Amino acid sequence: MTPPLCSTPYPDRALSGAHRVEQWIDAYWRSGDLVLDGYDGAILKLTEGGPGYFTKTRREWVEKQIARVVNRGLGLQFYHFGRPDSVGTEDDARAEAQSLLDAIELVGVEPMALHYQDGSTAAVWLDVENDAPNLTQEAGLAWLVAFCEHVEKAGYPVGLYTDDSWLETHATGDRWIDNEIVFTRSADHTYRPIWVARYGDSPTHYPPNLNKYPHAVKCPNYYLCNRGAPPVIQWTSSRIGGTEDGRGHDSNLVYLA
Repeated sequence: MTPPLCSTPYPDRALSGAHRVEQWIDAYWRSGDLVLDGYDGAILKLTEGGPGYFTKTRREWVEKQIARVVNRGLGLQFYHFGRPDSVGTEDDARAEAQSLLDAIELVGVEPMALHYQDGSTAAVWLDVENDAPNLTQEAGLAWLVAFCEHVEKAGYPVGLYTDDSWLETHATGDRWIDNEIVFTRSADHTYRPIWVARYGDSPTHYPPNLNKYPHAVKCPNYYLCNRGAPPVIQWTSSRIGGTEDGRGHDSNLVYLA
């Protein structure tokens, strides 16, 4: 099933012609139960690596948080923690992608596809950050594309949580043509967004000081020159108030179209 693209069941977020900034939490099963006060949406981790991650305990946590998000009428997306450092083949990438699709089917709730202010779209995210010393740039580029295209064929546009250093080392070599391959969908020439972390001093309360810690840091030059600033910025890992146990958690600025 194709996910809603800034339409029902999220009509209040179907804005056009004006930029909008929202606050989204991202979390995984060790984060505990979400409170969600002051948030517009949540990005929940569903899977990591290949089949076997989505255990009964993790599924129960995800389904509980989904219910909290949906009951508040907030936005919902999912992410997969990629492990190209493990096998690193295209078949491996497609197997990981299928594990994400299988988990989405199991929870039975569609992620929300968003239009971002730089013209990109995403409903789910691929998180790639582990060092992969045995992964060549050619293999890394092919792995990213294989994962994204497998998920996107199922109707879910993919964005990337990563940074310029990981991409340059393991996939693109800072070559603009290879960055174009990563961030442009060959099927329809739409754009994949980037989601970057820029903690600075990891503030515990909103708002972040983006003048002191520019959001352009960690974004590939290709992206900055061709698309502008990243549309999703993880500005802290220490914000207080989004989980029941009171620990600090990840908080994100989301720049919408």
